[in-house]
Amino acid sequence: MVQGEDRLEVLAQFELTGMTPFRFRWNSTVFRVDRVTGRWEDREGQFRRCHYGIVTDTGDFFELRFHQRDLTWSVEQVGVES
Repeated sequence: MVQGEDRLEVLAQFELTGMTPFRFRWNSTVFRVDRVTGRWEDREGQFRRCHYGIVTDTGDFFELRFHQRDLTWSVEQVGVES
């Protein structure tokens, strides 16, 4: 697993129950989300951070985080199929 806090661009679907990422660009590569394996929230002071465990269409695992403080996404963890 590689860890970091790299910024990225995310396309997400917004619904009444929340949002779900379906595609993102990281390090000049576009990834399509095959499935969301988990979602959870925590707080940093008064701001919520929304975490998503996702598997891409190539089988790679990412943990993405949306931070409400500055409305940014970041990659928290990466697990790449070899």
